[in-house]
Amino acid sequence: MIYHDTRWGKPTREVQDLFHAMCLEIMQAGLAFQVVLKHEEGMREVLQDFSINYMAHLSKSDIENLCQDTRMIRNRAKIEALIENAKVVSNDPGKLVDLTWAPVHYVQLDHMLTEPAKPADYQEFIRPFVAAFKTWGLKRMGPVTTYSYLQAVGVVNDHALTCCFR
Repeated sequence: MIYHDTRWGKPTREVQDLFHAMCLEIMQAGLAFQVVLKHEEGMREVLQDFSINYMAHLSKSDIENLCQDTRMIRNRAKIEALIENAKVVSNDPGKLVDLTWAPVHYVQLDHMLTEPAKPADYQEFIRPFVAAFKTWGLKRMGPVTTYSYLQAVGVVNDHALTCCFR
């Protein structure tokens, strides 16, 4: 609830915050988000606060070490995606902001939900985001992860109308 009430859906255009949220959403795929939050502090320590520069310079042996570190969610494909994405973002950090926010003209979309969004509800909306992220070279940013990312960083406000959000 603390994450939900203080961070999820809060609009941000800060590159580091966007990248951090993207990392968490990639790590979440297939897991309960509580698992990610349980590991977040440890991953923050290991990845130097999800530093784009630090992560972009990690080597294959560093990845091997991360896969053994109990503070991490030890999924090699996800860890490799985080490192590859850091390399992509480090080359043009501002592009992450633009790819995230420009399609909605830098204005949060409020879906005024009375029930949770279903994947069928956002298939068309999410398609250009996924295509742009893939074209840029980001890994593991499929439709579900990308939509979760957009929710987390506040591009879409999917808090239910009955929610006491912030």
